[in-house]
Amino acid sequence: MGIRNLTSILTQKCALAITEKKLSTYAGMYFGIDTSIYLYKYLYNNGDHIEGLTRLTLRLLKNQIIPIFIFDGKPPKEKEEVLQERREKREYYTAKKNIIELISEIPEKVEYELFEYELRKTINNVNDKIDFTQDEIDFYFNASEEQLNEEVDKLKRKIIHINPQIIESAKKLFDLMGISYIHAPSEAEALIAYLSKMNFIHGCISEDTDVLVNGGKLFLRNVSADKNVADEYLLEKVLECLGFSYEQFIDMCILCGSDYTEKIPGMGPQTSYKVIQKYGCLESFLIMNQTSQKYSIPNNFDYVKARSLFMADMNNSVVAEFLPNITIKPPQMNELKQMLSGTSINPKYIAEIDKNLYQYYQDIQSLLGGSTKISESGSSKKKKKSVEKPSKTIDSFFPKILQRPKTENESKQETTESTIII
Repeated sequence: MGIRNLTSILTQKCALAITEKKLSTYAGMYFGIDTSIYLYKYLYNNGDHIEGLTRLTLRLLKNQIIPIFIFDGKPPKEKEEVLQERREKREYYTAKKNIIELISEIPEKVEYELFEYELRKTINNVNDKIDFTQDEIDFYFNASEEQLNEEVDKLKRKIIHINPQIIESAKKLFDLMGISYIHAPSEAEALIAYLSKMNFIHGCISEDTDVLVNGGKLFLRNVSADKNVADEYLLEKVLECLGFSYEQFIDMCILCGSDYTEKIPGMGPQTSYKVIQKYGCLESFLIMNQTSQKYSIPNNFDYVKARSLFMADMNNSVVAEFLPNITIKPPQMNELKQMLSGTSINPKYIAEIDKNLYQYYQDIQSLLGGSTKISESGSSKKKKKSVEKPSKTIDSFFPKILQRPKTENESKQETTESTIII
């Protein structure tokens, strides 16, 4: 869900930190992608996550961006309360959907009183905790079959759940396309942000603002399979615009409301900003509030733990296990096209794969200064280097990649350019 209403603060106070950029700006760069965001998005849109992920991947590769899809691992126990609330909502919406589907079995042209009686009997049989208002009963009494189907479709979209079969099918797609992915030890956005902080990747792609709070330095939002632009958020400029340190930014976000601790009633985004601006940190604010009693602080407002979760580092030995596998691999074309034939994907994208997928990979390798060329059989041919490889390394077994192109202001401030590798 992310930080509640953080976008409103960023839009109002950090306009200079947010820029619409062409995706081609990031050619030759590695981006970690919060996969679950896009799984939910595509399942919500048309129920076909494979179709959506394929188009998104093609869009990124066409712009010479190297995607690394990150899957969620086990969430921290501090998030259990939020997850339980979500489970209960899904159960409620599922029961309501089942009830509406059964309404169509009530004979047409019955009297209103009999319809209400049959409806309430159906409710009791499905889930007696659900109650329809009189206005809802009136609506369903007069609803056409088309209107009932629309209501069912709305509820189906509210109960989308990412099950293991969906995750495995997405991984199979990436394997066939030659795209790298990682199953995170915990939440995906935390790993993506860590990889960004440690310069293992250039940036993060998500819709969840938690990436910024976790320390992701370059964050792309509103990335779509249908367009060649996205909104770039730079954490350093966000902090500059707010006048906050990174630690103060985290405190503000905790006050806004997060998945890791209960929210303080009456503490909206503007108030959260003003509180940290005035008191500097949560500790000073809470000491003041003990005297003023202006805000009712929940008993389980564990801001210290929430803060530590946002700032947590990963175990480098765990990260080192999967980083050497982040490479461009030859796609398995026949199997890929066979898999896509069972989806709703437009044939033009299969034609694009047939015609251009190998070329996309070859263009990326050429840009990165790779010495091999992917052939359609999966073998390699020597290719002349077109981009000089960076000279600095972190570990010699990581393939080298180029650094994000500098803006004019950044270029003036920096006389040397360090190397990011993965």
